Amino acid sequence: MPTKMELAAELARLQRRVEEVERLEAERAQAEAALRESEARLRDFAAAASDWFWEMDADLRFSFMSERLRDVTGVDPRRTIGKTRQEMGSGDTDGDKWQTHLDDLRAHRPFRDFRYIYVADNGDRQYWSISGVPLFDEAGCFLGYRGTGRNLTEEYRARRMAFEAQDLLLQAVEHFSSAVALFDSEDRLLLFNDAYVEVFASCADAIGPGMKFEDLVSLQVDHGLIREAVGREEEWVAERMARHRNPVEEFETQRSDGRWTRIREERTANGGLFLTLTDITETKTMERAEREIRDRLRAVIDHLPAGLVLKDDGGAYMLANQQFLELYGLQAHEVVGGTAFEYFPQQQAEVISAQDRTVLRTGIPMEAEMEVTRLDGEKVFCMITRFPVLDSAGRAIGIGGIHMNISEMKEKERQLRIARDEAERANHAKSAFLANMSHELRTPLNAIIGFSEIMEQGLFGPLGNPQYREYAEDIRRSASHLLSIISDILDLSKIEAGRMELHEEMIDIAYVVSSCRTIVKEAAANAGLALRSLLPDDLPPLYADKRSVRQILLNLLSNAIKFTPEGGGVMVEAMLEPSGDLALVVRDTGVGMTAEGIEIVLQPFGQIESAHTRTHNGTGLGLPISKSLAELHGGSMKVESEVGKGTSVTVRFPARRVGSRAVFDAGNGRRSA
Repeated sequence: MPTKMELAAELARLQRRVEEVERLEAERAQAEAALRESEARLRDFAAAASDWFWEMDADLRFSFMSERLRDVTGVDPRRTIGKTRQEMGSGDTDGDKWQTHLDDLRAHRPFRDFRYIYVADNGDRQYWSISGVPLFDEAGCFLGYRGTGRNLTEEYRARRMAFEAQDLLLQAVEHFSSAVALFDSEDRLLLFNDAYVEVFASCADAIGPGMKFEDLVSLQVDHGLIREAVGREEEWVAERMARHRNPVEEFETQRSDGRWTRIREERTANGGLFLTLTDITETKTMERAEREIRDRLRAVIDHLPAGLVLKDDGGAYMLANQQFLELYGLQAHEVVGGTAFEYFPQQQAEVISAQDRTVLRTGIPMEAEMEVTRLDGEKVFCMITRFPVLDSAGRAIGIGGIHMNISEMKEKERQLRIARDEAERANHAKSAFLANMSHELRTPLNAIIGFSEIMEQGLFGPLGNPQYREYAEDIRRSASHLLSIISDILDLSKIEAGRMELHEEMIDIAYVVSSCRTIVKEAAANAGLALRSLLPDDLPPLYADKRSVRQILLNLLSNAIKFTPEGGGVMVEAMLEPSGDLALVVRDTGVGMTAEGIEIVLQPFGQIESAHTRTHNGTGLGLPISKSLAELHGGSMKVESEVGKGTSVTVRFPARRVGSRAVFDAGNGRRSA
């Protein structure tokens, strides 16, 4: 039986064993907690990483695939379990490359970053990277593989887009019409196009990437390519480099071959510099041509016979030529930028401003006469023509003005008014004189004609001597001729004075022609002429003054008979023309006239033959009176003639007078003068 000491020792040993078990249990619990934490951390890292994890068994079939595969590729991890790498598919990966990978797997060799193409079920191509290490047990038996996978599709796409963008940039740069060059932050040449190489002309072969900008500038100067650098090479290079280091604005330079270049430099975000050189030779040529055109235009404007100004929409002068300045005494002033209120009296300036605003508002040119006070106080009469200045959209943006000095013309007009008034007074006096004289002469002439007819006819018995009868006939004929002349002069004076009245009515033209033929037929027969008429049966009536129409016809027939030799003929016609006008035509086969002669006979008292040599009596008033009477009816008279062949005179009455009085009243109303 154990002693008490032995029992106490056994109890102590048991106590230590219990304490050791408790300690081991506590350590196990801590280890399990640490393992759980480690697993949680691993899961968090795996979830946060772009990789997925996989395992293969000894038969090289997938035995594990992390859920991360679904997140980064869209492939269900469960579909991979039990499949080999070949069964997963190799896409269009290079055959040799794929075979090398399979050899590594069979040889149980580790591999890293094996890249291949995976084709998903929907046809999308994905780029995968696989890394793996073989697993062996303690005895060295192969257990399988454990590794990671990564989806490189977005990386490949980004890289391809970068390559495409770079290619597009290179193509774009090469297709620039301007010379283009890109320098890095150390001022070395990175990128340039063919146009930039051409800038260096004969030394173009020396250009290449990596060259410093300063070396490129010196290369151009050394070969004499920059005109303004010749003779001051070092100074010019220093100036160019200072501008290059602190690019502010574009500038222009001329090359030795005469061409001009515009240079623009801009800093890039990474401290580099983008340089463009644009050939502006054509622009410079056009600018020079434009300057020459402007100079010539200015010379033309300054030598115009009138003042010319342009104003903006606020009335401020934008341009004023020399004539304008001289017209208003402004030679010593710079008017551009000023307004009319600075150079003209207030009242006149307000009128000028108001007329300018009217042209701006309406867009319609305006012409006005104005008496303007010059700066020296002298007054001038001006004709001012204003017109709107329009922009490309047709909006009025300013006013142009042409100023003509009409002071001399105004003075001449004043003198002409005085002369006209005096002429009118003289004409009135002449008309009054003729009216009085015609009355005073007609009374005794009528008595002479009457008494001579009584004596010629022997109403109170024979005169005794037959010669007295011949004298009485001569007295009657002379008195009748004088009375006719006086009547013509009186008619002409009435027409000129505007006192001839037309007593209009609907008249039968055929009857008027017949009555006129009756009056002149004896004279035609005595002259040995054939007198004929040609009138259509349906000739419409004419609304006119019968006495005036008869007088026109008698004047024309009398002239035709008077100037047609024996054996000739006179024809009177009336017709309705296609225009609706009614025409009266008198033709003869007489001596005819030249064009100059026609102008003479249409003037009052105009006669072709001189007073000493003419063979026919007359005053030269028949044709002028006939023409005036036709015009009083709104018509016209035309004379056509050829020397030796005859003359044709056509009197036309307007269509509104033909047909009926109602038609005429609707068209023009009753006419009188």
